Amino acid sequence: MKNYFLFDTLIQREKTAPMILAARKLIELLNIDAPSFKGAKADLGSEFMGLDRLKFLEHYAYNLTLAAEQKRDIICFEQSSLVSHAHTKEILLNDSNLKFEIAQRLAKHHLTLNLEVNVISLEQLLLDEMGAEKLSVLLKYPFVNFQTALFLGSNACRAKKYRKEDLLTQLLDLIKLKCVKHASTYESDGFEVYDASPLLAKKLGAKSMLDMFDNAADFVLVSDARSFIMFDFYQKELEKIAGREIKLGVLSLAELLLLAFGETNKKVIGLDQHKVAITLI
Repeated sequence: MKNYFLFDTLIQREKTAPMILAARKLIELLNIDAPSFKGAKADLGSEFMGLDRLKFLEHYAYNLTLAAEQKRDIICFEQSSLVSHAHTKEILLNDSNLKFEIAQRLAKHHLTLNLEVNVISLEQLLLDEMGAEKLSVLLKYPFVNFQTALFLGSNACRAKKYRKEDLLTQLLDLIKLKCVKHASTYESDGFEVYDASPLLAKKLGAKSMLDMFDNAADFVLVSDARSFIMFDFYQKELEKIAGREIKLGVLSLAELLLLAFGETNKKVIGLDQHKVAITLI
């Protein structure tokens, strides 16, 4: 089995703590050599590239180099950090001028730019390292009586280059979870405009949440830390904007799999830290 780092320095850790805790617990349960990526710079979000491209590339090249030096690939369990790291690697491998500029910047931190590292999604890790057969053995609580609304967000178009949605589908099929059809799968969760216009952000988030609620989802499955923040942490505010009660639980993939694999202790999974109660157990 390969060696990895688990990239868990997500944005707004006080709000995304359940995602982080669950990912660590899942890695521990599966006995995968993937300690937390200590010393890594925290995720900025792919939207930061439009503000300062060179600073963005330097930021993630620092992480790539750190991991490469220790001969560990990087596991990203949510979409934004996956896209940012993988996109940085791709850009630098295909632009010698930028690569030279970033190498010069890293040299000031006494680092030699090194891109010999893979950036992989949690889904890829599970199916490539463990395999569907081994994961099936762990299944204790199939989700046959539930259906979820899968929310991938507006960043999913860029993410498709670095993560395969069919891998996620395989995992959902493995735990026997159905997905409801809804129009907002690739819509905005509102996060990217929150700082500029909180009202607009909440309107966008409320629109998506109502769509998923009205299509009879039992809970929302998100792929990005930003979506988790908007739909869980700010759900009460989204309800005020919508003028309706929603009360729709939000889960990350790691939380969902831990439940399916038999972990029912809410504190261990991080479910006790959700703003919207998870009532599946």
